[in-house]
Amino acid sequence: MDFVKQTRYLLAPPYCSDVETFISPIPGPSFKNLGGLRLASGWRYFNNLRVLQKKNNSYIEVQMSTQDFLIAAKNYNKTSLIEAEFQIENLVKKRLPFAKLDMSKPHIMGVINLTPDSFYKNSQNLNSNKLNKNFHEMVNNGASIVDIGGESSRPGAEKISVAEEKNRVVKPIQQIKNCEIKSLISLDSRNLSTMKACHTIGVDIFNDITAFKERKKIEFISKIASPIIIMHMQKKPTNMQINPKYNFAPVDIYKFFSKKITDLIEAGVKKSNIVIDPGIGFGKTLFDNLKILEYLPLFHGLGVPILIGVSRKSFIGELTNVDFKSRGKNKKLIEPSKRLSGSLAFAIHATMSGIQILRTHDVFETNQALICQRSINL
Repeated sequence: MDFVKQTRYLLAPPYCSDVETFISPIPGPSFKNLGGLRLASGWRYFNNLRVLQKKNNSYIEVQMSTQDFLIAAKNYNKTSLIEAEFQIENLVKKRLPFAKLDMSKPHIMGVINLTPDSFYKNSQNLNSNKLNKNFHEMVNNGASIVDIGGESSRPGAEKISVAEEKNRVVKPIQQIKNCEIKSLISLDSRNLSTMKACHTIGVDIFNDITAFKERKKIEFISKIASPIIIMHMQKKPTNMQINPKYNFAPVDIYKFFSKKITDLIEAGVKKSNIVIDPGIGFGKTLFDNLKILEYLPLFHGLGVPILIGVSRKSFIGELTNVDFKSRGKNKKLIEPSKRLSGSLAFAIHATMSGIQILRTHDVFETNQALICQRSINL
């Protein structure tokens, strides 16, 4: 499926058995949404919704006020109204602090790669001097979290041994934890053994591209009560970009997270310790990535903070090339070093969608963009 049909009327009453219903708030500043609801108790407000309904493999979308949506549910039956009120409550309720960070305002996560094969060479930190310099700069420039990884997850990347990953990350993280400047440290790893080793040296957050798929990882996280980031990825880095398929990526991924969050909570993980990441570029086409970004507010319905990582990713270059081709111009491959502007554009879009954490290679530039955007209160 490659489109959602815009209509004036719903296919059926909200949350009736004939259709699946999903709601995506239309966020804006408070002065454009007088009397509106506060999205996730944050900096954006909404009066209106994009209501998606799925029947078989087709979708329609109706834009309507929150009040009209609740009336439509009430007019059907009590069960429909209860579900509608529950979904609205998920959109507005205050997010509890994540790793002691206030989730009512946006935060920046800086990226440090302790790998020789990261897709963006400038993010590689292969000696202690560069690592210390980059870490201090990120914290001083506004990073609330620094995400450190020892294994590349770029498209086509081969898995390295756990021993090699630990060799790359444990001592450098220990070095950073011992320095005077304090910041939350997130470990970007999919390996339980590496997680355990880094937990002993004080890592604050665990960021897993496989969304803690293995039971033993979930048991470990539940036992230590650590904050975690769960990401959506179709297949593995080695093959994730080989013909990825979705019915409609935003909804498919929303449903994946809804089940995953429920499973984690049932296994003993606190909901306040969960952040979700839709995984831009991880097993998605250009169309999928753009639709996820378009419908980012949908994910607030999961009731947990959201992280977005668009920094320097290849689809920014793809978009640039598509535009050049549409004007009859040929453009060479847009390298990661030439994707900063696109990264900042999507970072601002994510912030205006109420997203709480932005993962970026460029902390100073991203923070500057947020400062400027906030100054005009759009």
